[in-house]
Amino acid sequence: MGDGFKSVATVHLNRFDRKREKTRVDLLAAAERVISQKGYHRTRIADIASEADVGLGTFYFHFKTKNEIFIELIERGAGELRDQIDQAKAGAEDPRRKLEIAIHTILDAAADKPELFRIVFGHGPAFLDLMVRVHEMFIENLRRDLEPTLGASAEAVANLTIGMLSQAVTWLLEHTNLALDELKELTVNFALGGLERAVARAER
Repeated sequence: MGDGFKSVATVHLNRFDRKREKTRVDLLAAAERVISQKGYHRTRIADIASEADVGLGTFYFHFKTKNEIFIELIERGAGELRDQIDQAKAGAEDPRRKLEIAIHTILDAAADKPELFRIVFGHGPAFLDLMVRVHEMFIENLRRDLEPTLGASAEAVANLTIGMLSQAVTWLLEHTNLALDELKELTVNFALGGLERAVARAER
């Protein structure tokens, strides 16, 4: 009898947890849509709740502020982008090819979701910590790719490369006189030129 009640309670709890997680995911998706349409600063919590078809109380059950939901949205998105890069790099052995894939994937994502990238890469003081965390995630990913070839220099080269890529994202979002494909080619060529020199230096 006791085990039966425990089983029912566990099922109920699991259903509650799944529903709660679904609502949270729905709120994040709604926030992404609204922020992409209206911009971060013009988006209100009420707009996000309405887009997700929930009440304000439900929003505040999951998130305390607009900043909080935005930060989780970006961190989840960055994690998904990192996974996407890793999947695209699967099977690639050459660090040059891995770098090219990472650059193409990040710039394509920025072109697809410009408003979210504009906030993160806009260097606004309110999101400085977030920007640093996102950058560090991709720096570490690139460092692992470069370490077999560059050794101890991999960390410095990864930092410099992600800094350059950040500027490429900013350029993509703020200028319209350069096509995405052209910017990707320029960025890859610039990065690979620096990588070739770094490799030559490491091999001396």
